[in-house]
Amino acid sequence: MSRNTPHIPLVLAALLAPACVEEVTVPEPEPLVEAELGDERQIQLRFLRLDAKDFVQELSLEDIKERFPEKILRETWLLDMDLEPLIRNALLTLIATPELDVPQLPRSAQNMWKLLNMTAKSTSLDGTTLAPLIGVGEAVGLGPATILADLIAVDPNEPIITVDLTTRAVIDNVVTTHPNAQFRPGPVDAEHPDGKYPVAPGSLPVSLWDVVTDFAEMPLRFGPADSGEPAHPGFIGGEFKFKATTPDFKMVVKVDLNALPYKGLDLTDGTVANVNSTKSQILSAFDFTSDDWMAIEGLVPALVVEEMTMTIAEDPAFVASGASQTPAPLGDSPVWDLPRWLFERLIAEVAVARAAAIPAHCSEYGPKGQVDPPFIAVQACIGQGAYDGDAFDPEAEAPEHWTSIAVDDSVVLDSPPPPPSYFWDVLLEVAQVRLHDGGLKEGEGDISFTLKDVPVGTTVDQLVSQIKGNIQKNPAALSAIAELLNENTEGRADFYYYVPKLDNDPELQGDWLYFVTAADIENDDDGAPVRPYGYKKPGFFRDSGLKDKASAVIAIDGDTSHEKVKIAEGDVLYLLDDEQRLFKLVVDAKPAPHSVALTVTRAR
Repeated sequence: MSRNTPHIPLVLAALLAPACVEEVTVPEPEPLVEAELGDERQIQLRFLRLDAKDFVQELSLEDIKERFPEKILRETWLLDMDLEPLIRNALLTLIATPELDVPQLPRSAQNMWKLLNMTAKSTSLDGTTLAPLIGVGEAVGLGPATILADLIAVDPNEPIITVDLTTRAVIDNVVTTHPNAQFRPGPVDAEHPDGKYPVAPGSLPVSLWDVVTDFAEMPLRFGPADSGEPAHPGFIGGEFKFKATTPDFKMVVKVDLNALPYKGLDLTDGTVANVNSTKSQILSAFDFTSDDWMAIEGLVPALVVEEMTMTIAEDPAFVASGASQTPAPLGDSPVWDLPRWLFERLIAEVAVARAAAIPAHCSEYGPKGQVDPPFIAVQACIGQGAYDGDAFDPEAEAPEHWTSIAVDDSVVLDSPPPPPSYFWDVLLEVAQVRLHDGGLKEGEGDISFTLKDVPVGTTVDQLVSQIKGNIQKNPAALSAIAELLNENTEGRADFYYYVPKLDNDPELQGDWLYFVTAADIENDDDGAPVRPYGYKKPGFFRDSGLKDKASAVIAIDGDTSHEKVKIAEGDVLYLLDDEQRLFKLVVDAKPAPHSVALTVTRAR
């Protein structure tokens, strides 16, 4: 339906019954003539009220999709979907993949499965600087898993990289850094002049547009983003199937409003115009104290992402681990200069978080059997111990998480023990080597795994509550909903006539003129204003120089946005239209109750 087509409001139409009438001929309207300088016209405006109490309207998914402008759909924010439970469930689903089924996964997903299942006992140290631990263990009669597990202070069968740490790292480093996960579109206002609103960290902003399109844009919106330097590679690739609605979906809204438009004046040609009354009533149209002001029906009983492909990109080159304690507190690995969303940086961040749970300690190992005095062949320390020349002192001070493995010179090894480094440097190397198992070359290890039927972690009741709460806070969405019930703007009014309700204080009762705001301008089918708000000095003035303002923004019947002036017979007012033409208004004798007569003259 075109918003420029005059029509009877839906609420009013419901009151009219069909009847047999004689056919009438509607004369062609006379062409409109723009007011020239000095032109004087007599105008009458009437105020009519038709209060619709508890008017109920049901909006299907198709109604919303077809009748809401796309701009409003995109700007009607429903919730920020917390990704923490979704990503945790996704990783838990991957980690729980039976070992027999792992070979059927893509190679990079297999390697991610190995990393998530990596324990001190199961991990392979081949190809890393920790490989000499194998020889160390053999020399002292211990498996390398024991030394590694003691160093990390875990059971040999306990995962080194936990799902909780990985989930948090993915959110903080991959999701939150994406431009479209930082801001969402919304209506332009004084606090958001660019129409951008912050998104809760670690969340995907969900709009009414996403719901009516079954989230079809998610892979595009959260795929590669070319804004920013360097460009973010995205984290959703391939399919994203998430349907929140059933064919029975509907929004049921209940409103109390004056169903008739306000009568106003287009100063350009002196014609009486209709101003939609909905926006000025929006604060009182919905009874938010009653839970049934809106009902949402037809959501799926269990919110599940049917299919989702997550991606994490790797750096095209092997990233060296650090070998120095400086710069503090992370060392000199180039990984800290990489974008946060790359696999290598992600693993380094996970390792830093993992290190926080490891107490400073030293573990000592000697050969089996009794040796007097005890012979210490190997010392594995973290957070303490340092070399003094060639000798290792386990009691010496060391930076937090600095890792040293000292082997007595009498122990013969095929290769030297790993050099001292921070714990995260150790884990970074192991993770990179294991990522490329199976012949993957550097740059071919981008992680991509498709998961199915992953619970979102939000119940239907929670979703409904969030949707209602966020729409309640969004005047543009409320107006869009209410205007579907009451589309009645016609013409280009510069101001309109209003009579406050009788329950107002006596000083507020009477006849008022309201200067239009940007919200009063009619929107086209795309939700864009049909004309710019070109008023340089909105309001009413007592003098032609527009120095003595007669109007003010005061609260009447819930309206707190319009410049208003109370009028009486004999008042003289001046105002500019949107083309900066000056007009003089003289208030004449009232022709009838709830009516005003004005003499309008173009003064400049």
